[in-house]
Amino acid sequence: MATADLLGLPSTRGRFPLIAAQSVDALGTGLFLPFAVVYFHAAKGLSLTAVGAALSIAAMIALPSGPLAGRLIDRFGPGRMVITANLIRAVTFTGYVFAGEAWHLVVLAAVTFWGEGMFWPSTGALVAQVADDGQRARWYAMERALRNVGIGLGGLLGAAMVAWGGTGGYTTIVLVNAASFVVAAVLVASWRAPAGASRETEPEAVPAGGYRKVFADRIFRGVLVTVFVFALCDLALTVLLSAYVLDGLRLPAWQPGVLFAVNTVLIVLAQTVVSRRVERRSMPRTLQVSAAVWAVSFVLFALVPAGTPTAAFLVLTLAMIVFTCAELLQAPTSSALTVAIAPARLRGRYLGLEELVWSAARVIAPAMFTWLLAHGSALPWLVLIGCCGVAIVVLGRLNHAL
Repeated sequence: MATADLLGLPSTRGRFPLIAAQSVDALGTGLFLPFAVVYFHAAKGLSLTAVGAALSIAAMIALPSGPLAGRLIDRFGPGRMVITANLIRAVTFTGYVFAGEAWHLVVLAAVTFWGEGMFWPSTGALVAQVADDGQRARWYAMERALRNVGIGLGGLLGAAMVAWGGTGGYTTIVLVNAASFVVAAVLVASWRAPAGASRETEPEAVPAGGYRKVFADRIFRGVLVTVFVFALCDLALTVLLSAYVLDGLRLPAWQPGVLFAVNTVLIVLAQTVVSRRVERRSMPRTLQVSAAVWAVSFVLFALVPAGTPTAAFLVLTLAMIVFTCAELLQAPTSSALTVAIAPARLRGRYLGLEELVWSAARVIAPAMFTWLLAHGSALPWLVLIGCCGVAIVVLGRLNHAL
């Protein structure tokens, strides 16, 4: 326990099936994630444009999934909804094997995204129920570290499958990912709360008012503003960075992959330790620091010298380290803040709205970042710096209100 506490790990006694479910889910997702677009192009013969359009349409269709999931979580409990979300994704990924036209992809991807929109608030609410007092941020941190390990290992294994099996390797990846969701669902279903656990592990009657009560929460409305800003900051890594490095700065193609590896390794090694260091500090203050650190990283990204690959890579690496420090502070703290201010009986709705904001950011970010990048390589980073300034102001007011 002393070592676990030093590493910032939560108490996991009696909760092994939940941890195993997260690990299996992450490994399966890591298998497919690097090939999410390429699979439908290489194995199904769809053009990249058609695949991109189909996935964007599916994401738009799935936007309401978070709020709907919130109602279901509050009514049936998060454990059941985690199981349901995993089974939905197992069915749709199996369906990908038989899909051959763009409209098949739209339908299956939309249902997949609905399952994901159900999964994230459900697993957040489940963690809130099973974590010991004061350890929620540690749980969120541990989950994030496990997910990065699983995605990293899955990506390597998936690459080996494709190199070995070609088109058949792609199909194997999809089917193994589908199976991972089934295994994760079985593991969650096998878990039983220990005797004497809080009654909060069972769904309770939801008070009248539902989402009206959530929208009336002035503090939570402020939190949602910061969630949107942090979602844009986080998406800058996956949506913006590669395009900026390769198209904006004309740097070698190997650099984005190395930068992503730096980010992943730091999260795996440091996420739980950082979470332990800040768990007793004011959550809005911690998030303010995170926003400020993110702003510093964006300044560094904007100042990367073009035309000198070695110097550019050094500045990019420093910027990525600073960026990751902001992520380490924000990710577990933001989730814990939403759970802390949400009444237990409305927790699913609070987390469902948080998921809706994230989904909206996922829809907006690609178009916004690419448009800004087309009008100036530093422009996206300057806009993100301004967004961080807004978050710092809002979090200052939230800290005072809380």
